[in-house]
Amino acid sequence: MPLRRSRRAELPPTVSPEAGVAASQAMNKRHRWPMTPWLTKWNRGRGRADRDRALALTQRELAVTTEDRVAGGTPYLLIRSQRFDWQGSAEGGEPWVFYIHGGSFCWGTARDSTAMQLAGALGVEVASIEYTLSPEARFPVAIDECVAAYRALVAERGPRVLLAGVSAGGNLALGVLQRLLAEPHATPLPAAVLACTPWGDLTGSGDSYRANEGRDAYIRWKGQQDIFARAYLGAASPTDPLASPVHATWEGGLPPVMLTTGTRDLFLSDVVRIWWRMHDAGTDVELRIWEGLWHSFMSDRRLPESEQALAEITAFASTHLALTEPARR
Repeated sequence: MPLRRSRRAELPPTVSPEAGVAASQAMNKRHRWPMTPWLTKWNRGRGRADRDRALALTQRELAVTTEDRVAGGTPYLLIRSQRFDWQGSAEGGEPWVFYIHGGSFCWGTARDSTAMQLAGALGVEVASIEYTLSPEARFPVAIDECVAAYRALVAERGPRVLLAGVSAGGNLALGVLQRLLAEPHATPLPAAVLACTPWGDLTGSGDSYRANEGRDAYIRWKGQQDIFARAYLGAASPTDPLASPVHATWEGGLPPVMLTTGTRDLFLSDVVRIWWRMHDAGTDVELRIWEGLWHSFMSDRRLPESEQALAEITAFASTHLALTEPARR
C-alpha cells in the first residue's frame, strides 16, 4: 500500500521521507480503564479488516505459507518460506525461529507481519506463538504458555533456534529466557535471542517514558500503556523481573543477544537498561538504536529504516544459527 501524507510529521530531517509520512498517519490515542470485556473486544476488532488485508499482502509478497499447530498445549502458527529449503544436520537439526508477537499483552496474533518478515528473510521456519491475551489471562500465564511451547518445540526440532519477540513479545521472550536460565539442565538454551523494542519496565519509570511521551508515533504511557500494564499484571508486582526484565540480573551464561530500539521509542530507556544489565553480566549483547524512529518501527515494511533493521537482524541470526545459503525451491 503506498504511503500518503496526511499531515506534517514533527520528525527530524535525519529520518527517511517514508518514516515522516508513516508517523503522520499513526494513531496514538488514549484508552479507557477498566479494560472491560466489551472494550477489549472492540479495541481488538478495530481496524481488523485493514490489518487482515495488509497481512495477506505481506504473505503473498514474501512467499510464505502458514499452518496452525499446537505445542505443549499452546497454539502456534508455523510460517514457512516457499523460496528456500533447509536441510537438517546431525549436530543441531534445522535452524528455526521461536517468535512471540507484541500488542501490549492485550492484542495482536500469531499471524504477525514481523514473523512473516523473519521467515522470508532467513528462509527458515518460524513458530509464532498464540499465547492467551490479557485481561483474560493475567501474568504469568503468557510466559507459562510460551515456556511450555518452547520446551515442546525444542524437543521436537532441536536447539538451533532464535528466540525472538517484539514489544510485549520481547518482554515475554526475555521472560522465557529467565525461566530457562533458572533451570539450566531442563531445556537447552536458544542459539541466540532477539528482542526488538522490548517493553522492559511495567512501572514506566525510565527517562524515555517522559522524554518520548507524545513523541513516539505509535504508543504513549499515560492513558495507554499504563492501562495495559495493569490489565496484564493483575495483582502481581510490576517490579517482578519476569514482568519487568529491567530488574533481571542475567546471570548464568546467556546466549548472544541483540536488542533494537529507536531514539523516539517510548521504551528506549528499558532497552538501554537491559543492555547494561546484560553487558555487566558478561553477555555477548548487541544494541542497535535507530535515529528518529519509534516503537516497533521495524514492523512497517514500507520504511527504509525497517529494511536496514531487518538486514541487521538477518546478519545476527545468520551468524548464530550458523546459516549458509539454503537451496532455493
